[in-house]
Amino acid sequence: MNRKIWLVVSMLGLLVTSSLMAQEELPIGWNAPKVKGVRFLPDATYQGNPFLNDLFSAGEILLVDGKKIVGVQLKYNNYRDELIYYNSDISTQIVVDKISVSSFSFTDEKGIRHIYRKQTVNGYMPGERYLELLSEGEVSLLVHRKVLLLDCPVYGDPGKEKSMSYQEAFNYYLFNEKRGFELIKLSKKTLFSKLAASDLTQFRKILRKNEVKIMDEASFVKAWNLLKTNNITVQF
Repeated sequence: MNRKIWLVVSMLGLLVTSSLMAQEELPIGWNAPKVKGVRFLPDATYQGNPFLNDLFSAGEILLVDGKKIVGVQLKYNNYRDELIYYNSDISTQIVVDKISVSSFSFTDEKGIRHIYRKQTVNGYMPGERYLELLSEGEVSLLVHRKVLLLDCPVYGDPGKEKSMSYQEAFNYYLFNEKRGFELIKLSKKTLFSKLAASDLTQFRKILRKNEVKIMDEASFVKAWNLLKTNNITVQF
């Protein structure tokens, strides 16, 4: 009888030990790609999209200590200004600790490559945030793809009506190391105001030759890059 009791107790002890070991192993899977963070908790569903990319996209993260993590599945939450990665070891979405990140990049489902840097913005709406690099140079063009949750006309089925939606509120900046940031509007007037009077005629000809009409982000970036390729100095 004593032998049977001893065997039962031993088996129970082994099961408890195995269970505890399994629980202790969770942090190893959690930090397998050497990324610190917490579990992602989704926000309530509203019209609009709080994310830049709908699907997780292959990318890489550069940490502040200089280490680079490649081949991770990333997603950017515009609303929260958070980088999320999918940890396949534990089938969990994780919000990456912003303190540990220097920059990150990924190619979205449309084949567009996005490069983000963590930077501290002064002046209007100061603070540390992820900014997407639209054009790099002595004077760089960046955007904070902020999304806000704002009031809107009521929508939804009876009994499930909602009156808020995710709405884009992007902020565009010029930046260089000496002057820092300048908040701008994407317009022809803004672009021309950054050129010397002696360069305006030449640049207008370049825009016409390349059939560029500044009407949105894509056309502004194209015009901005033409400044660089034609060695026209930006007054900043």
